[in-house]
Amino acid sequence: MGQIPDERTTASDQTSAEIAAGASPNLALLHVCMLLAGFGTVFLGPTLPVLAASAHASDSGSGLFFTAQFVGAFFGGVTTSSRLWFSLIRGSAAATFGFALLGACALLHASLLWDAAALLPLGFGVGQMLTAVNLLASQRFATSRGSALSLVNLSWSLGAVCAPFLLGSLLPHVRLGALLVCAAAIFASACLASIVNARGFGPARVAMARGAIRRGLPKVAFVYFGFLLLLYGGVETCIGGWITTFGTRYGSGALQISALGESALWIGITSGRALAPLLLKVMRERTLLISTLLTATALTAMLSRANGAAAITLIAGLLGVALAPWFPLVLSAMLGEGAAAGEVGTIIAVSGIGAATLPLLLGTVSRASGSLRIALLVPLCGLLLLFALSFRRSEPLPATEIQHA
Repeated sequence: MGQIPDERTTASDQTSAEIAAGASPNLALLHVCMLLAGFGTVFLGPTLPVLAASAHASDSGSGLFFTAQFVGAFFGGVTTSSRLWFSLIRGSAAATFGFALLGACALLHASLLWDAAALLPLGFGVGQMLTAVNLLASQRFATSRGSALSLVNLSWSLGAVCAPFLLGSLLPHVRLGALLVCAAAIFASACLASIVNARGFGPARVAMARGAIRRGLPKVAFVYFGFLLLLYGGVETCIGGWITTFGTRYGSGALQISALGESALWIGITSGRALAPLLLKVMRERTLLISTLLTATALTAMLSRANGAAAITLIAGLLGVALAPWFPLVLSAMLGEGAAAGEVGTIIAVSGIGAATLPLLLGTVSRASGSLRIALLVPLCGLLLLFALSFRRSEPLPATEIQHA
C-alpha cells in the first residue's frame, strides 16, 4: 500500500478543522449515542432467559435471536451513508422501533419469529449508530483521532458493562416488556436530539463532513484492515465468551465466582480505553498497538496455564486493558487512510464475523482435545497473526498529533 500524498491528508485535516471551528457535532450527544449502542449490543445476553420463556423458545430456537441481531447489525454497518447525521438519525430511529416492537412482543408473549423480526431493525439501528458516531468523532478531532475514538468507544464499553448489572437488578421487579419500551423511549430521545443537532450543524457543514471521508481505501488496504478487525473481534469474543467456563473448570468451580472473570475483562477494556488517550501523549499509535498486542499475547499464554479463581480473574482484567486500544486505534489508522463511510461500516461489521466464528472454533478444538487450556491456542494464534500482520505494511500506521479530546 502506498503512502497517501501529504496534500490529501492535509486537505482532509483542514476540512475537519473547519468543521470543528464552526458548528460541530455535539460531543455529549456522541457519547450518549455510543453508550446506548453499547447497551443495545449486549442487552440480549442478560434478557435472553426471560425473552426465551416469553416466546416459549428452546435453546436452539433462542440462537435465532442472536442471528437476527447480528444480521441486522451487519446491514446497519454496511449501509452507513456518507451523510453521517442522516445515518445517526436513521440508526437511532430503527433501534427505537426495534426496542418498541420487541417490548410489545414480550408483553404479548408473541412467538419466536416475531421476536427475531424485532431484533432485525434493532440490530440494524445499533450497527448504524456505532459506525456513524465513530466517523463523526474522527472528523471533529482530526488531529487527535486515536484519543477521540478511544474515548467514544469508552462510552460504548460503559454501556456494555452497565447493561447486565442494570437489567439484572431490574428484571426481578419490572416486566421485560416494560423495560424494553423504556429503552425505546431513551433511544427515541437520542433520535430527537440528533435531529435537532443535525439542523444546527447546517447543510454546508454536512457537505464538508461528507467530503472529508469520501476518497476511499485501496483494495489491499481494505482487505488488510478488514482482516485485522475480523481477527480482533474473534479474539476478544473467544476470551470473553469462554472465560467463565474456563474459570469453572480451572478456578473455583463455582459459577458465581467464575463469572467475575468476564466482569473483570469488561472492566479492563473500559479502563484501558480511558487510559489510552493518556498513553498516546507519550507514545505513537503504532508503538501502543504493538506493545499492547505483545502484552495480550503473553497474558493469554499465562491464562492457559492459570489455576484458581483469583489468578484467572486478575489475568482476565489485565487482558481487557491490553486489548482495549486495538479497535479504536486500528479504526483511527483506517480513517487516516481515507476510508469512506460504507467501507468503515463494512469493516466494523466484518469484525462480527470473527466474533461469530472463532469462539465456535475454540469450542470445537476443546471438544476434540478434551482440554479448554489447549483450545486457548485459537485466540493465542489469532494474536500472533495480528502481531505478524502489524509488520506487513510498507508504511507505519498513521501517527496523530496528541491532544486530549
